[in-house]
Amino acid sequence: MRHCSPAILGTAASLFVAMTIMCPGVEARLTRITTTSVSVVDFPSFGTTGPYMKIAGTYDGEIDPAASRNAVIADINLAPTTAGKVHYTSTFFILRPVDLSKGNGKLFYDSGNRGGKRILEWFNDGTPSNDPSTAAEFGNGFLMRQGYIVALNGYSGDVAPAEDVMSITLPIAKNPDGSSITGPVVAEAIPSSATGTAINLPYTTNSTSSTNGVLTVREHALDARIPVTGWSYVNSRRISFPGPAKVQWIYEFVYTAKDPTVMGMGHAATRDFLSFLKHATADDFGNPNPVAMAGGLRAIYQWGRSNGGRHVRDLIRWGFNEDENGRIVFDGVMPYATGSGGLMWTNFRFAQPTVSQQQHSRHFSHEYEFPHTLPVMTDPLTGQTDGIFRRCLLTNTCPKYFNIDSANEYWNKSNSLNHTDAFGNDLPAIETLAPNGRLYFIASIQHNTTFDDVAAPDASPPACQQLTNPLYNGPVFRALSVALDQWVSSGTRPPSSQVPHRSDGTLAPPEGVHFPAIPATHYAGWPALSAVEFNPKTMSRNALLDFSVVPYQPLGPEYKVQVPQVDADGNDIAGIRLPFLSAPTGTYTGWAVLRPGAGDPDICGQLGQFIPFANTKAERLAAGDPRLSLEERYKNHGAYVSAVARAAARLVQDRFLLDEDVDRIVGVAAEQGVNFRRPAQ
Repeated sequence: MRHCSPAILGTAASLFVAMTIMCPGVEARLTRITTTSVSVVDFPSFGTTGPYMKIAGTYDGEIDPAASRNAVIADINLAPTTAGKVHYTSTFFILRPVDLSKGNGKLFYDSGNRGGKRILEWFNDGTPSNDPSTAAEFGNGFLMRQGYIVALNGYSGDVAPAEDVMSITLPIAKNPDGSSITGPVVAEAIPSSATGTAINLPYTTNSTSSTNGVLTVREHALDARIPVTGWSYVNSRRISFPGPAKVQWIYEFVYTAKDPTVMGMGHAATRDFLSFLKHATADDFGNPNPVAMAGGLRAIYQWGRSNGGRHVRDLIRWGFNEDENGRIVFDGVMPYATGSGGLMWTNFRFAQPTVSQQQHSRHFSHEYEFPHTLPVMTDPLTGQTDGIFRRCLLTNTCPKYFNIDSANEYWNKSNSLNHTDAFGNDLPAIETLAPNGRLYFIASIQHNTTFDDVAAPDASPPACQQLTNPLYNGPVFRALSVALDQWVSSGTRPPSSQVPHRSDGTLAPPEGVHFPAIPATHYAGWPALSAVEFNPKTMSRNALLDFSVVPYQPLGPEYKVQVPQVDADGNDIAGIRLPFLSAPTGTYTGWAVLRPGAGDPDICGQLGQFIPFANTKAERLAAGDPRLSLEERYKNHGAYVSAVARAAARLVQDRFLLDEDVDRIVGVAAEQGVNFRRPAQ
């Protein structure tokens, strides 16, 4: 297909005028883009870039199931076709400068999270919103001041359509004779209260007969399954069981389902949407590319956290960073919180893309399996040779790649296997094995970080034993986005990888972590008020799984998974240490523990914990706390603020913090007051 004449869109009005321009065809396999809403937002935080346009709508696409780039999609050969093509419809959302000439000509793609928009929350410190409209929701305007276009699309076929949510409609695979495909499927629920006695099913049941399904319950993932009787179908996508439910226990329902969605097409839909935005001027019907620029976009970058981070890792793994014309899609990516493997359960029959495999939930799911690393490696446990970059290396379409993880991913998603072999030995530096890759570990933070200027946890979450961890990683994302752009645009090499290593003692097996004997941490099976070793159950294990049976079963052997070693305060030694970690007011961990009788000693999901220091030496001695008190560390408030400022300055020098964030961080420290009970963000 060919491009039509350039249609450069400068204002909201010109967007609609340009829609009348006809074009006989364009490249990429997005066939029609339909804009359903356009509005303008303008806030002082946008700086010289000026007002932004919000554009939302849908797009239709088609793919050739016989094309080599699409043939890797599971069940694509069983999807219905029209004129030999398989069709889909997705949603999209774009933020762009009204005057594109005032932008930087580059696009930041937000992989989102289960249909939600997330990038403004972490890059702009914005208030969470799926329809950003207010000054608070656009926050400090970082992405706008940089001049970026921001875009999202639907790619997870198990996200239900809803207002302002990114969703996609994908075809259902059928047998060659048109009959329904059936197969065993697992559904899981972990009740947060005794009233949680229903389980939603990911696929339609093949029969609502009471013989179609087995319900079990267990407190820990590795416990024996206990049968639950009395359950019944509410409808073809939901069951219920007699209460009260066991809080934080794992309820698992295995049943025969039908009509699997061709989930892997979500990767093709993302590829084709971004290729269209990058290169095309209009679709097959003359509808203009809403971000069309002379010469096309200069670059496309990606960020996504958790499910969104695993989205791009999986997309690259399956070869979808190459468009249908052989061009690169993402020039640079910076996924966060992927863990090892970090794959989405997407390109499989009866896939569940929004599932997250963790220690205490969906433990026996697709995600942790080999490949674990960016470079191509041979796995001694399976004999397989693979890597996230295997396909893109063959086509020269690998992006510049920052893999960023929290401490939670080491405890909960076997993250050490990103940089060790199956036996726990350090691999050569990623800069050697994959020169366009970097691995960045942000020390002592939890998975679910949240921006809050005063950021003081004041209550334990219902499921966990301690206060939540308030450390926030948005400033690091901003700094790394600048480093990524410099690497792609001018070849400026980014900061070296920052990960713990077995060779220098900053990476250790969980039972070898020297956590201090803090009185507040009397966990089951752990010695109190003495040298403490972690209960090895308080982490996620990674064993080979047998995927030929449902539910998936451990085959053994296990990969050697390790975690960051800690200092005398219990804070991680290695990695990017945020200013409020380098000048701590307590112990910050990326892991937390469930309450007794409700999962203890399993990890409390993706949360960490904060255990404050005593104010005075007398207080800590009376409590038997081995950690120095605040007065012993800082003497006074000014000394604390100075310590935070020095730590921030070091991070600026190392290019993990921007100058503008130093002022913000030091300002927060200054506002803390002399009573350090409330920890800084």
